[in-house]
Amino acid sequence: WAVIAVEVINPKVQDLAAAGCWEGCDRCRRSFSSTFDANLTFFQTVVAGDSWGTIAVPVIEAHPETACVFIGSLMTLVFGVLNLIVAVIV
Repeated sequence: WAVIAVEVINPKVQDLAAAGCWEGCDRCRRSFSSTFDANLTFFQTVVAGDSWGTIAVPVIEAHPETACVFIGSLMTLVFGVLNLIVAVIV
């Protein structure tokens, strides 16, 4: 998901940052600039549940097609964890 985010989401994040969407956020502009930063952003938003409103929501509002990437990464995590739980129980 990080590679897809760098290719699909990063140009849109750069456009929003140039328009002044994240004036007080230093990390927001580079949140999807590399696969490491994208993985860190996904871990922060999807796993920890932190900063959905800071990064993901403005991007999804401006470019609704990016919701597929965010929802896809969330669903992959949910079904992966669910699969681990079922494997341990059964």
